[in-house]
Amino acid sequence: MREMACKHFVFGIDLEVSCIVLFTHQEMLDEFLDELRSPMMFVYVSMLLTWCMASSSQLGDSVELEFKAYRLQQYDIVGTPHGSRSWQVIYEAVSLDSNVLRRCLVVNWRDLLGRDLQALFSQAFGAVLIVLPANLDTLTPSTKAKLVSLEKSLLYLNTDIAVYVVHQQPELQALVAEVTAFSKRSPTAFQQLLNAISANIFQFSSSVSVSNNIVIPKSANVIGHLWSTDRKSPLIVVVAHYDSHSAVPGLAIGADANGSGVAALLELLAIFSRFYGSNTMKPKYNMMFLLTAGGKFNYQGSRQWLEEHIDKQTETNIELVICLDSVGKDGSLIAHVSKMPAETSPVGRFFLLLKDATPPNRTVEIVSKKINLNADVLAWEHERFSIQRLPALTLSHFKSHTDSGRNSFLDILSQIEMEVLEANVRTIGEALLVYVLNLPNTKCAHEENFSTCSILAPGDVNKKRLSNWLQQFGSKSRPMAAGSDWLVANLMDTVIRYTSGQTVVEPVSVAEVSLYGVLEDRLMAHRAKPAVFELLLAAVITLYLSTLYFVAPVLQTSVEVVLVKFKKL
Repeated sequence: MREMACKHFVFGIDLEVSCIVLFTHQEMLDEFLDELRSPMMFVYVSMLLTWCMASSSQLGDSVELEFKAYRLQQYDIVGTPHGSRSWQVIYEAVSLDSNVLRRCLVVNWRDLLGRDLQALFSQAFGAVLIVLPANLDTLTPSTKAKLVSLEKSLLYLNTDIAVYVVHQQPELQALVAEVTAFSKRSPTAFQQLLNAISANIFQFSSSVSVSNNIVIPKSANVIGHLWSTDRKSPLIVVVAHYDSHSAVPGLAIGADANGSGVAALLELLAIFSRFYGSNTMKPKYNMMFLLTAGGKFNYQGSRQWLEEHIDKQTETNIELVICLDSVGKDGSLIAHVSKMPAETSPVGRFFLLLKDATPPNRTVEIVSKKINLNADVLAWEHERFSIQRLPALTLSHFKSHTDSGRNSFLDILSQIEMEVLEANVRTIGEALLVYVLNLPNTKCAHEENFSTCSILAPGDVNKKRLSNWLQQFGSKSRPMAAGSDWLVANLMDTVIRYTSGQTVVEPVSVAEVSLYGVLEDRLMAHRAKPAVFELLLAAVITLYLSTLYFVAPVLQTSVEVVLVKFKKL
């Protein structure tokens, strides 16, 4: 009918065709407008809006930054929890001065100096990421002192949130700068809104997903013997624990505490194996070299060995126990004892020999400290043996067991003074050799030419060999919770080499201590938009759809009016 009406008002074939095309376009427009008003169109657009908002939050599976982070310590000893109780991270990154309700605080270590970390971390955080210097070797003494104070605070921190540390890197530095800029408050609310719309946020997430991170460590003592002609002869035990620990176990290299003690023990073993391999100069004492596990957790390896051998009376002729703990720097030796020994006692005799073997430019002294049986952790390893009434002492350059250097992630290989370590091994070896060979007191310290008075030849303490053992057993983190199969295997191979196979490996069980894993993780930072941007995006799309929905009928009416006027021409 429309086509016929059109033909009635046209005066030529060309106008007739144009009229037909016009009516065809009107039908197509009607169909398009009907589709826009269809409920299915709103369902489709709603799904599209949801996908856009989700994409703006996660950017698919793309990762803006991924890096290795090390978790704060977590362990229980005698029922008392220590460290961080959580390991999962899935929070938005914020700076220190922002509203941190259930967010991940990303903070430079300097910004935590002078703050009460226990109170700060008790706020409504979800997690904390502390950025440390990229290279700990290049720190100035003043910077190192500040970092030591922060580490000490972390060592005594107890919190329910996940706390990680990470080394500085350019990408992370840029991320921190962006997070800090976003978290700053603008002078006006409008400027704050603009910043919130234009800025990016970062969503941190951890990789490890375990429901329970408690671990039962597989550790062992490595025991090597050097026998005299009579296996019933008195026994001298040289002890060193081989594990490391700090506020951040994954970063605990422990080069000095106690990688230097392990290296010194192995060097003494190599030196004395030559004498015990000689039929003409074989000492009259038996010697045991005991490498213990769990030294950082109340000396678990020594406890286990004492329970197995002393309590069961399989070893009844121990005359002297010498524990080596941190002998790799600072140029002096301190003999720690539980009570001042008599000069005629084994400990007293050995200390006098130690003084006589000490070069004039170095010092050795003795410090007595009573055993505190009420403490959760014993101060020194020799206290385990002293409790069993065995003559024992610990040799260390630390004057106090509370020195933070004994459990520090700043205790790295570059801090070791090889000349000091070599001199300490020579001094201990000289005194011990005089003791086991029952030689007269040489009093070399009073000689003008100390080197010519020494019993050991200049090459007996092999600096290259000592450095190699320090590199092998003091250059990697050795936390007990991470397991030590590789370490025990390497120690066993080394000890076997110098004891002609007289080596035993004894498993160590942990008592009164609970250890937890997830010492390190891969953290990922996803770039996203703030929630206010998503709300604004949703509002704009909603306004657009609403406008389109309500304008469509008006547009259709306008087109129909135009067509009617055209038909009247």
